Amino acid sequence: MAIKPETARAFMDAEAERGVSPKTWNDALKLLRATFKHLHPHLTDGMNPFHGLVTRATETVNREPFTVEELKAITEACAGDDFIRPVIVTGMCTAMRRGDCCLLKWDDVDLAAGFITVKTAKTGETVDIPVFPMLREELERARAATGGKGYCFPAAAEMYRNNPDGITWRVKQVLARALDTAPESHALPVETAETVRAKGFAYIDRLGATSKAENMRAVFTAYMDGQTLDQVMAATGSSRGSVSGYLSELERETGCQIVRGNRRALKTDRLQAERENGKRRASVRDFHSFRVTWITLALAAGVPLELVQRVTGHRTVEVVMKHYFRPGREDFRAAIFKAMPKMLADGGNRTSVKEEMRQVLDAMTPKTCKSDRTRLLGLLERI
Repeated sequence: MAIKPETARAFMDAEAERGVSPKTWNDALKLLRATFKHLHPHLTDGMNPFHGLVTRATETVNREPFTVEELKAITEACAGDDFIRPVIVTGMCTAMRRGDCCLLKWDDVDLAAGFITVKTAKTGETVDIPVFPMLREELERARAATGGKGYCFPAAAEMYRNNPDGITWRVKQVLARALDTAPESHALPVETAETVRAKGFAYIDRLGATSKAENMRAVFTAYMDGQTLDQVMAATGSSRGSVSGYLSELERETGCQIVRGNRRALKTDRLQAERENGKRRASVRDFHSFRVTWITLALAAGVPLELVQRVTGHRTVEVVMKHYFRPGREDFRAAIFKAMPKMLADGGNRTSVKEEMRQVLDAMTPKTCKSDRTRLLGLLERI
């Protein structure tokens, strides 16, 4: 059955009125355009009803870097979690993306030389990354458990291959705890079992004929039949992390309470920001923020840009400076003052560093304590 161009345009206009983001709108357009091209290979581009529609300008929301204090809080928050802690520490210490951290193999790790050399999944660039002591500790522990063969973190690799959103969910729970996010004042609505089943299976159906959908359906069915987590694991052959990840994803996407028992939910408001366009908030503090943090700290500390690119695999300087070098204002000020000549930093000795520190201390309030501390540390570097 043929679809007229005006019908195609009306459909995409309806998507826009629904309030989806430009990226979601573009993805839908590209999918429909490619689908028609695949189903009707005899059609020319001019006859494809979706061909004449132009993609929309997307809105870029950059990730925010973590402060050093926040990094310490994050490591403390995941200290007892043997599943996600190694992945988080790897992200902190290497600036690698989520997938590259989860799928890191021992063939790419040379602990004797103290380097990781790996081809990144996204760009195919080969990067060389020095192994920091904190990461070495995690790798030594992982080598004892795996024998130094295959994946460094097998459980994380399995979850990433089957349910990458499970990794994201676990990381966000750690970040919410570390950033001292208050518990939500309301729980998910309690629906009837029939309603929960209907919404859950509807979401799984939208995933299509994938292995993830098949595994999720088996887990959801067993759990809704009253089985415990251990029984679900035994019945489906899934790990505890995969089972928890599937059920949490279903809760998030259906808006229904699925997991049994009392839990303290964590808000993730501080991890997100409002979009100018789109139905969902943008993620600004997530796993990718470790990459932004590493680059920001390295450049602010004076590491040459070409060495930063050798670690991150970025081909152009513009990408690094536009999207990844994002120091806070006080950190930026401290780094600039430290690098510039003393005459400029001291303002011609109009006010001594000690006097400026005294002024900061005199004006300090509970609300400005954190920023004032950063400023004082920057002033100490000038003495």
